[in-house]
Order: sequence, then C-alpha cells, then structure tokens
Amino acid sequence: MAQISFDEDFAGPSDYALLYRQLRLQVVPSLPPSNTGSWKRPAIKWREHEDVLTAQDVFDQWYGHQGEYRTRQNMGLITGKASGNVWVLDLDTHKNPQANEWLKGLLDLWNDGAPLVSPTQRTGGGGIQILFRSPEGWIPPTIKTSIGVDIRGQGGFAVLPPSMHESGVNYAWIKGYEPWLVDIKTAPSWLTDAIDDLASHFTSVGPSERTGSPDTAINPFGQIVDGREDYMRNLIWAKVVDHRREIHDAPFFSEAEAQQWMEDAFAQYEQTVKSRLVEAGVSNAELLEREGRGISEFTKKWLIAMSKWHTDVKIAAEVPKKVRGDVKTPEPALQMVQGDDGVWRPQFEAFPLLSVTMIRTLPDPKYLIEGLVIENGLGFFYGPPGCGKSFITIGMALSIAAGLEEWWGYKINKSGPMIYISSEGVSDLKFRIAAWEQATGISAADIPFYLIHVPINFMDDKEIERLILTIQYSDMLMGEVPVGIVVDTVSRSLPGADENLQKDMTLFIKACDKIRLAFDCTVMGVHHTSRAGNLRGSTVFDGAADFLFRISREEGVMIGEFNAKKIKSATDGWTKAFKLREVLCGDIAGNSSLYAEPALPEEVVVEDEWPSKPVCQDILSAMSKAWDAGKPWSTQPNTRRDGRYAPMLMTRYEVEEKMAAKMIDTWLRNGVIEIDLCDARTKTKGIKVMSHLQDAPSRYGSYYAN
Repeated sequence: MAQISFDEDFAGPSDYALLYRQLRLQVVPSLPPSNTGSWKRPAIKWREHEDVLTAQDVFDQWYGHQGEYRTRQNMGLITGKASGNVWVLDLDTHKNPQANEWLKGLLDLWNDGAPLVSPTQRTGGGGIQILFRSPEGWIPPTIKTSIGVDIRGQGGFAVLPPSMHESGVNYAWIKGYEPWLVDIKTAPSWLTDAIDDLASHFTSVGPSERTGSPDTAINPFGQIVDGREDYMRNLIWAKVVDHRREIHDAPFFSEAEAQQWMEDAFAQYEQTVKSRLVEAGVSNAELLEREGRGISEFTKKWLIAMSKWHTDVKIAAEVPKKVRGDVKTPEPALQMVQGDDGVWRPQFEAFPLLSVTMIRTLPDPKYLIEGLVIENGLGFFYGPPGCGKSFITIGMALSIAAGLEEWWGYKINKSGPMIYISSEGVSDLKFRIAAWEQATGISAADIPFYLIHVPINFMDDKEIERLILTIQYSDMLMGEVPVGIVVDTVSRSLPGADENLQKDMTLFIKACDKIRLAFDCTVMGVHHTSRAGNLRGSTVFDGAADFLFRISREEGVMIGEFNAKKIKSATDGWTKAFKLREVLCGDIAGNSSLYAEPALPEEVVVEDEWPSKPVCQDILSAMSKAWDAGKPWSTQPNTRRDGRYAPMLMTRYEVEEKMAAKMIDTWLRNGVIEIDLCDARTKTKGIKVMSHLQDAPSRYGSYYAN
C-alpha cells in the first residue's frame, strides 16, 4: 500500500480514529480503564456496527470537529466483516510462555523463523496483538485458550492505541509494524490451519455455540465465566484423587459409586460456572452443554481421569491433602519461567505497580454533572420526609436522560438512559414527569427514562442479578447501558435489614457496587435523616459515598436548602436555596405537581423585623474580614469555644442569637453568603461573604426588612 502520512508524536485521539477509518477499520469509542470493573468494551451500542463500516456522519458524531469522543483516548476495533474481515491474534506472552512457544514453533516450521510482517501492537498489559485479514472462505473462530493464545473473530473487540490500560501504560504500535507503514497481511494457510486446530482442542467435539470472551473471569456473583475448561479439568482431577485417597488401595468400587461421584462433581461445577449464553426458561446446565462446556465434555474428561486410577491418580493420592490450619504441609513451589531478558522469575499474577510518572497519566476525575455528581460513583440525597428530595432527584434524572446541557446551573457532561427504582408514590410519578415537561418545555415521551416500580431487595444477590439481567436484556434499552440508576428510597430496598449495623449496610453498598461496575454507571440513593438530622444508618454510607447532599425544608415553606455535605475531588460544604413550585400538568383534569428548581433571592421572605441596613452591612463586613484573616465565622455551635460561632458574635451588634440564626439562614438562601473551605491545610470551614447589600435585589431588599 502507499504509506499513509501520520505523525504519532503529534497525533491526538481524533487523528488516530481518522487513521483507522482511512484503513477501513471499524473504530469505535471505548470505555476508560478501570481497576474494578469490565472496561475493555465499546462505549456505544455496537451490535449494529458489526457487519458494515459505519456511515461517515456517525463517525463524525464520534470523532469529527465537534465529536462527542474526539478527545477520548480509549478506542477499539470491531473485528470481522465491518473491518474488511480483519481479525486479531492476541498473545499473552507476558503471562504465559506457551503463547510465545506456540507462535515461535509455527514460525520456525513454516516461515524460516521470521516474524509475520503485519500491524502489531503492544497492549497496555504487556501482551502483543497482530492484525490479519481472513483469506477467502475462512471464518476465524472467537476463542480463548489456557495457553494464552486468543482469537478475536467476527464481532470481536480489541482495544487500540493510543488507549490507556488500567496499569497506566498506553497501548502502542511496535516500531516498524505500525498500520500506517505496513499492510494488514492476509493470514497464510498454515496459520489458519493452526488456529482451527486450537479451536478443536479448546472447544468440545461436535457442534457448539461459540461466544465472545468476556473481559473478566468472574461475574459479579462469583461465578466463573472465563477459564471454565481449566476449572473443569482441575475440579475433576481433584475429585478423582480425593476419592482415591478415601478408599486407599481398595481394588474395587461399584459402577454406581463411580457414577454418583461424577454426578456430585458435575453438580458443583454447574453451580460454580455460568454460561455466556442467555435464553429465558433454559437452564444453565443446558446452555453450558450447547457451548461445549456441559455434561458431555465433563463426562469425557472424567473418564480420562478415571483411566489413570492405578497410575497417575494413585501417585497423586499418596501426597497428603493440605487442610486448613495444617502449617506443616509446605506450599507448592512457584513455577519459574524465563523472561525475554533471560532472567528466570516465578510465574504469578502480579498486582499493578504504578510509578509517579504512571500515576500522572491516570485519567482525571470525571463528573456526570460537573462539580456535583461523580461519573461511575455512588452517592446519596437525604433529608426528612416531605423535604422535596424525590422531586429534586426525578428532575435531575429526567434532565440527564433528555440530554439537557445543564441542571440547576451545573453542566451535564454525559447523558443517556436513567433507571429510576421506586415502589412508593408511583401513581403520582406521571404528574411529576408532566410538571417537569411543562417547566422545561420538553416532551419526555421519547427520552430514555425508565421506572422499575416493584421493590428490589438489595440484600439478596439473586435479586441484584435479576436486576442486572433485566437492564442488560431490556428491549426498551436496546443494548444501551444506563448512565445512572436512582434507588428511591434506600429503606424500601433493605427489607429486614438493620440500617445501623455495619455488616448489613456493607452488603447494601456491595450490591450498589455490583450494579455500578456492571454498567460503569452512577448509582444514587434517596435516603432519610436520623432524629439528629444526619444521614440515617451506619457510617458505612458516609465512608462509601462519593457525594452526599442533604435536603431540608420547613413544613409549609416552599423554600428549602440543598447542602453539599461531601463531594470527592470538588468543593463541598456549600449550601444553595431551592424552591418547590406547583405546576399544572396540562391535562384535562387540571392535575398539578410540584417541581424543584433553584430559588431566586427575591423569592425568600423574612417575617421577623431585621436590624437596620447599616447594621447588616457592618455584620457582613466583619464576616468578610474574619474570612480574610483565616478565622471565618461559623454556623456550627461547637465553634463557640474558639470564638467563631456567628450567632454569638452577632450579639455584639445587639442582635439576638435567634434572630441572628434566621439572618444567616436567609443570607445563605439568597446567595449573600456561603459556607466554604477557608484553609485547606487546617480544613477550616466557615462563612464567606459573596454579595454586598448594595448589590442585592430590591424585593428582599437589602436582605433586611424595610
């Protein structure tokens, strides 16, 4: 091919995407790296992009001048038809020496030991991936093997440079093998034959349904979804050896006994592994059989193991079985492998170690709502009953689903499906949505906002699995993953649990994390306050939350407070005023509902008589000077001892503490003052003056009663 002009030193994500597009490769945006969840997959619905190269206008929406993903580092290749029958040979040479031996043996035999010249990348994890084109009439299988050789065939997915790995290392093309310098080679027949041979060894004999390899070996419920054949083989060997130990040198055992042994072992296997196929009403055992991972393959391997009863099994059974607490039994020695540098090292799966340079390349914290709600995080909106918290969360969820640019003045960075889980007040929800439509002028009929109106027990793993499967295979979502899930209320999702017990609430947080990691989405809980006004329940909530917002409103008053108690990686401690207003739903029956929105300063009314305007000015000036001096006035009573309690200090101006508290509350509602962090070193928070009286609107005037 004619070499493509491309300078990787000055190329950004959109340049890489355009390069792959010029090569007729189906490049799509992918998820950012994560140390806790499955991230090696597209960030968009991708089934519709498996067969044909996507249209130019769609590509421009992703990577054009104003493209949504033009600055996102992570991207990937959909293999197969959409990319001109390109497939990927994935070799985990850094973890499994057999992968390198397999390829080297083929090259020595068929290619005089020379490497195949085709685009080759070093993955962020340390392996290599080579791009090939399928010869006419050959369809590459999608398989994952225990020797570290994987194939990404039709509809497969491979992460591409310049994407970042969870280790902090970028995927990169190997020098001299970049796709802008060398052609994508059509796979030679000896390589396709070797891959077909691999497929026959790592799938069962006979027809079976092949499924794509997942990015994680264990699903959120502890079941094995990858590496099942290795587990089957190891389990069978362990069970056969155990039975040999139990009967020692007894020469005979009945056929019925042996059959029962196998059935018991398969029952354990079937409960531990999970089929990748999903079909309503079909058992896991049947789906495993269709994949070639079921009872037929199990029986074959079992009979092979039993055939070694008097040889290898007998020898293995003579080694005492290690039991819990048996400190005398030595640990098996680590297998040693020789690295590319010639040094022999123990073979084990190491935890990633990041240098300072690597740490600096980690992605910055991202927000679903800028400076407010963290993307892929967990948080809570809490307050007493009737404070308006559900009106706030519903409005926020609808705004995200509708793709609005902002919510309450905060930029919405990511829009998409929102799932609202609520079993209370459901009959009123349609009026709340109608009120939101009237207030925003936007029809909610086609936005991806969905309600689950039955209680879900977050203490039950099976219920959480059912919830995840419901979302994954919903016809309404059509493969889209939610960007946020709201649980309203937390209490309804904890039947029989004690909210004050750490062990119970840890289970709830674990369930939220399973959901969050399954979809890389934000999970938000709506919860109540305790009698003391704090977030009700165990401190586990406070520790696990990425953001906490306290909602408060006096009974009969339409103005309330939205207080940011905690926001990771952003300023918190501030308080904003909001209001609930009645909005007609626009239906024939004349129904109405409340709608939550930020309050304007002139909408706050003070009934008591305030001090004169000059006195208010003097108080605000004193507050401002105290802030500048690093000793801000505080609204917390426990600051009396260090002389910073604002109501106490305001008595110097002949203002009673009760009146002083109301003045502070009103100024907070109107944005005249805010609670903010004054000294990051000492974590000192206090009152910061934001507006002077002469700048205040006239209705509530000078922020004192006329």
